[in-house]
Amino acid sequence: SAARWEAPPGPHRAAESLRDARAHERAGSIAEAFDCYRAAVSEAASAGEASIEAEALRRLAVLHHHRNEGDTARELSSRSYAIAREIGDQVLAAEALNVLACFAFEGGAMEEARARYQEALQLGGTDPGLSGRIEQNLGILANVQGDHAEAMAHYQRSLEGFEASADQNGRAIAHHNLGMVSAD
Repeated sequence: SAARWEAPPGPHRAAESLRDARAHERAGSIAEAFDCYRAAVSEAASAGEASIEAEALRRLAVLHHHRNEGDTARELSSRSYAIAREIGDQVLAAEALNVLACFAFEGGAMEEARARYQEALQLGGTDPGLSGRIEQNLGILANVQGDHAEAMAHYQRSLEGFEASADQNGRAIAHHNLGMVSAD
């Protein structure tokens, strides 16, 4: 039987592990996704690929969150944020803040969530897809708190972000949210 070629340790290996982890996660193979995200974190740290390490940490945090491992999830997201800030990648830092804000929201810490979403929007607002997701989250927060006018404004900006990033799924969700808040 032919031996399978494996990328040597380094940035290519870390990127490959991250790509594999995302594919496993999309396919619902969560145990494999965990393994690949952990490998991506380790390989990226060894190779000095901070952006890959930050992204893998953030995505791993979300998986831990889904397992109700909140402390681990917050710690990994905070590490992702710190690494992104250290390398000056505002979009990666905003992604980590958005995740931390979602954790706060789900835990009932609405003011913490709002502050983190706002900070994430300031950092990563130049990325239209990310801006769309953050505005969507701010709209959900406003809607939950009964402020339909604010929710409508956030959902409209969310739609604009998704349109600018050509995110069809995001656009559909934004239209749905606009319709639901209009009905309310």
